[in-house]
Amino acid sequence: MAFVVETTVTEVTVYPDRARVTVAGDCEVTTAVTQLLIDELPLALDPDSVRVSGRGTARVRILGVDVARQNYEESPAARVQELEKDIEQAQDEIRALDDGRAGWKAHAGYLDGLRQATREYAKGFSRGKTTIENQTQLALFLKEQDEAMRAAVHELDIQQRDLTRQLNKLQRELKQIQSARPRQRFRASVEVAVLSDGEFTPKLTYVVRNAGWRPLYDVRFVEKEDGRSLDITAIAQISQDTGQDWPGVKLAVSTARPALNQRLPELKPWFVDVYRPPAQPRKLRAKAAPVVVAAMQTQGAMPPPAAAAPEPELFDAEEVAAEVKSDGGTAVTYLVGGETNIPSDGSPHKSAIASFALDPKVDYLAVPKHTDAVFRRAKVKNSSPGPLLDGQANLFVNEEFIGRTRLEYTPAGGEIEMLLGVEERIAI
Repeated sequence: MAFVVETTVTEVTVYPDRARVTVAGDCEVTTAVTQLLIDELPLALDPDSVRVSGRGTARVRILGVDVARQNYEESPAARVQELEKDIEQAQDEIRALDDGRAGWKAHAGYLDGLRQATREYAKGFSRGKTTIENQTQLALFLKEQDEAMRAAVHELDIQQRDLTRQLNKLQRELKQIQSARPRQRFRASVEVAVLSDGEFTPKLTYVVRNAGWRPLYDVRFVEKEDGRSLDITAIAQISQDTGQDWPGVKLAVSTARPALNQRLPELKPWFVDVYRPPAQPRKLRAKAAPVVVAAMQTQGAMPPPAAAAPEPELFDAEEVAAEVKSDGGTAVTYLVGGETNIPSDGSPHKSAIASFALDPKVDYLAVPKHTDAVFRRAKVKNSSPGPLLDGQANLFVNEEFIGRTRLEYTPAGGEIEMLLGVEERIAI
């Protein structure tokens, strides 16, 4: 017997170019259950990365897990369903406005018919069957109806214009969500053997693409009565477009780069040898040889070898000492406190991951030949719990924003050097 388990995203670890997601759900199982089904897994999932675990009062033996695509009549993403319903509602309202405009158009035809019957009114007036008052009332009626019709049509045009803008916005937003295109999802089928009845909480862990993070910094130079400090706030800018929202998750960001662990870069050797000119055709060799020798004797040097095609520059993978939390001893993981909401819309979401104060050594630089300004420079040792990763930094002096710079990767204990703007209190 197959049992569908309702799951939610509970934990996410974000790497620079992917993320590891854990979903979990509670269920009650009996010995009749042989298969647990977990639906609505995103298409960005790597099927080879799926792993299953679980615990509970029931004794359950996990036999295996398979992952397959499932088609849906509606797109299963909650935000996509909401957008599709809003688009359908806007289209229905636009059709209703078109029907209202068609009704007023028919009414306008009726009024034109009354105007075209002026000769009949003239005959009735000559025969005494109508009066000038009646004719005046008819003209006023036609005028009032024209004004009402134009006002109503104008109001319909305004409403349709606003609805059209809203519809276009919804359609653009829908196109930005990757999961809205294919109405598909992955389904995980977990084969189990239930040895005893009870409650069971399966956990499914998998890796997804279209997610990542990068570090940002706020660097603030603070001058106080008791000294100076360099206050640094590290921020993780996270974005994901996996097709699955992450509401209220336990979030962590890691400096590990799984992609670099898949293959060791292969170096192509270069061989250096004495230059040997290409052999000439046999029928010309007797005549060409003296010329070549003479030319080489005259020049006193061998012709330069042909330039080799430049090889791409290779970089060694960085190894970071794990002081905050170690991932196997090769990377650092920052645990974000509380619960975090990150929707699958591709927009950046910022979370503070560290805040610390460093003791800077400040000196001043001047280049009088080019400018009369004096620049403030700070050198500081990274005494924070972990390394400072390469990333953009916003610079502040007290509360004043002075510009942007870039922090290069600095391990714990390494030295940082940066310019902190112009010192206005010193002039040359």
